[in-house]
Amino acid sequence: MTAKPPHLHREANLIQMLDPLSTDWNQALPTPDSTVTSKLVAALDFSRLNALFENFLQVMNVPIALIDLHGKVLASSRWQRACVQFHRQAEPTLQRCLESDRDLALQLEQGKNYSIYRCRNGLTDCATPIILDGEHIANLFIGQFLLQEPDPEYFSAQAQEAGFNKEEYLAALAEVPIVAEAKLPAMLNMLASLALQITELSLANTRYQHNLAQTERQVALRTQELTLQNQILSQISEGAELKTVLHNLVTQVELLHPDMLCSILLLDEDGKTLRHGAAPSLPDAYNQAIDGVQIGAGVGSCGTAAFSGETVIVSDIESHPYWQPYLALAEIAKVKSCWSQPVKNAQGKVLGTFAIYQRCTAKPSAELLEKIKTYGNLAELAISRSLSSAQIRRLAFYDSLTGLANRRLLQEHLTQAMALSQRSQKYCGLMFIDLDNFKPVNDIYGHRIGDGLLTEVAYRLQTAVRQADTVARFGGDEFIVLLREIDTELARSRQHMQRVAQKISQTLSRPYPLDDQLMHQCACSIGLVLFKGDTDCDELLRQADTAMYQAKRQGLNQPCWFKAG
Repeated sequence: MTAKPPHLHREANLIQMLDPLSTDWNQALPTPDSTVTSKLVAALDFSRLNALFENFLQVMNVPIALIDLHGKVLASSRWQRACVQFHRQAEPTLQRCLESDRDLALQLEQGKNYSIYRCRNGLTDCATPIILDGEHIANLFIGQFLLQEPDPEYFSAQAQEAGFNKEEYLAALAEVPIVAEAKLPAMLNMLASLALQITELSLANTRYQHNLAQTERQVALRTQELTLQNQILSQISEGAELKTVLHNLVTQVELLHPDMLCSILLLDEDGKTLRHGAAPSLPDAYNQAIDGVQIGAGVGSCGTAAFSGETVIVSDIESHPYWQPYLALAEIAKVKSCWSQPVKNAQGKVLGTFAIYQRCTAKPSAELLEKIKTYGNLAELAISRSLSSAQIRRLAFYDSLTGLANRRLLQEHLTQAMALSQRSQKYCGLMFIDLDNFKPVNDIYGHRIGDGLLTEVAYRLQTAVRQADTVARFGGDEFIVLLREIDTELARSRQHMQRVAQKISQTLSRPYPLDDQLMHQCACSIGLVLFKGDTDCDELLRQADTAMYQAKRQGLNQPCWFKAG
């Protein structure tokens, strides 16, 4: 016999010892079409069976192998030397081995509990299927062995036909055990039961480890979500700026869900347009384009959600009718899907939208939709808190009718103006304005008409002064105008203030429409006072008030400067 190939010298089990044998099985067996079976086998650890099969070989001198339906050896003892070093090395005997392999595998495919095959090489194989979770995952093979004393003449002739060294071949055959055929079913049942139990334990452990890892991931994600909620709630309670809270919320959600791009839009006070809130991962060009978009049915995902008050799921932007006018924008952002959740307060009023974009077509699961609603609720808390704070500030510092600064805010602005004047050495001016001929409006037409006229007065005053100046409602039909940092020269400051006062007087003297047909005209009395540096606020107001009454007594709709004494 020729020298043995190097791989035949290995002493380990079949998986380590004989790659060509596995190749033979791949040639012999039909190709299964069950991906479920393949995944099940791939998930299992069969290493513990190697020791069991090797121990059985030591006791019974009978080799065992567990081979999957693709012909892959999953676990094995060492194989018979007569098979490995002789039968599978010569073409005639190899073909008989493959014939045996095919016949056994096909018999098991037909649903037999076990099968015995007397190979034309003179040895015997048997096999039984391994069924796990109702799936035929592999076959357990036992062999080769003899059912009776070997015929020396038959095997000598086979050695000559295949070109084997007769003495070495017969010595290898002498190592093959003789097994009583009546014992084979019991032997197969025992081995199959042990193999199945170990395999079931492996599957149970694999599933346990998988479930444990999944549970740990869920716990970690839930912990992160709770941490996010606590961070946002803490920022809200501390009164952090709305822009900061929304930015942090969106950033944290994107960290939890790396495949998502988040956006928060705020519904404007007019209830008709959406304004940018937070969307750090979307391009600036996209955010700028949708800032100010009007809500309505079919206006993208967010415009529709804000209009309808219902969740809008667009899984494929390119084909959805809501997005057809905005496909160019979607291309800028490189987004393929958009799910938008309306943000509503406890009264059901829409405050904005919380949207999720993805770079692929996608539809959210029910679980993910619930999470998006939770994130939307956090956004609602932040927005409502901000609106409440703004409302409180408006009530504290602004006149509820006209929206002008009230006395409290006027006091703050006066103090600030004095500090600035102290540093710049520029004069500031204070006007005390009282409407003439306003009382008959309330008396004749009622307070609703009167309030409308006061609102128009406030608007005209604001358009007559600089943005840096302050217009305040002092009470009733009395108004204050604060002119900041006019000039360092007294004369130029007086001239500027006189011009502004004349402009205001002319503006307020224009007729006011009370309804479609009725007009009313009011004059005004204006008291003027200049100041520089630190001055007593109450004293300034008293001086301006005194000058206003001087103007009222003087008449002629002319402003009057404060004169001491």
